[in-house]
Amino acid sequence: MLHHEYETIVIVRPDVEDSGVATLAEKFEGVLTEQGGHILDRENWGSRKLAYPIAKHLRGHFIRLSYLAGASHIAELERRMRIEDAVIRFMTVRLADSVDVPTRIEEASVQRAQREEEERRRAAEQAERDRLEAERVALEGEAMALREREEKDRASVQPTDVAE
Repeated sequence: MLHHEYETIVIVRPDVEDSGVATLAEKFEGVLTEQGGHILDRENWGSRKLAYPIAKHLRGHFIRLSYLAGASHIAELERRMRIEDAVIRFMTVRLADSVDVPTRIEEASVQRAQREEEERRRAAEQAERDRLEAERVALEGEAMALREREEKDRASVQPTDVAE
């Protein structure tokens, strides 16, 4: 069967918990895989402010699904998204036609590994910055306490009055 590469962005109601968002994404992935599609990547972009209100919501959880599937699979996926009450908006875009499935799956796994490595590197850098900031704040606190102690010592040592 001929597969195309698609990407779908789903916006979920903001009152749905993170576990519910993950369950919903897995449900949509299941719809694709049971019909012979291949999931390349899934990203949870988290809760974001919407550009304009959608169904009286100002925020939404964003999910990006990247996958390979036939054109007929998209109709079923979108039908199920329309039925799902938690989904307030979605959009599917065809990225490529007639994709070589094994090659594209391998490329996607390499890209995912690179992205995960970059995320780990950024998290380590942020942890180091946080550690240095905490150390700086602690040193400033110690310096302030030392200055206060010195000022207190100077104030307690009063010059003695010399009798004339």
